[in-house]
Amino acid sequence: MGFAVAIVMCALLIASTTESQHNEAILRARIVTLTAENQRNGVALHARLAACEGGPADLARSRAASALLTPEQRAQHLAANGPQGFDVCARMESADRAVLETLK
Repeated sequence: MGFAVAIVMCALLIASTTESQHNEAILRARIVTLTAENQRNGVALHARLAACEGGPADLARSRAASALLTPEQRAQHLAANGPQGFDVCARMESADRAVLETLK
């Protein structure tokens, strides 16, 4: 009787281990996908921020000044100075925020 219970327990352990390995593989693949998607989104958002940083008149000055700032500081600078196209960028940022809130 004890031997049969040991065999059943061994079979359950093997099944549990196999299922865990399968779940781990699925989760690792999902992590890779999400990481790649996050990088693509980050590049796109940085490009949008760069596009909002000013018109041709102050382009060289703003690029040199913003090179030393974090994206958050650059966004705060845009909010304070209101360069050309800022309204469009603010609407895009608001839409992005709304989309991110729905994903949470």
